Amino acid sequence: MLNTANLLCIARGIYHNEFQWTLSKSYAFFFTGVLLAKKLVGLELMPAVGPA
Repeated sequence: MLNTANLLCIARGIYHNEFQWTLSKSYAFFFTGVLLAKKLVGLELMPAVGPA
């Protein structure tokens, strides 16, 4: 079973390995973007402008 010390050791290992850190950040940002896109369905950032 993983305890807090083991998780911290794993996190430090990933942080100090440049490849693993970059891969972890890429996955994290991708899934954050997917979740954000799902939450913002139907939101109009720039509403349509009517005829002038």
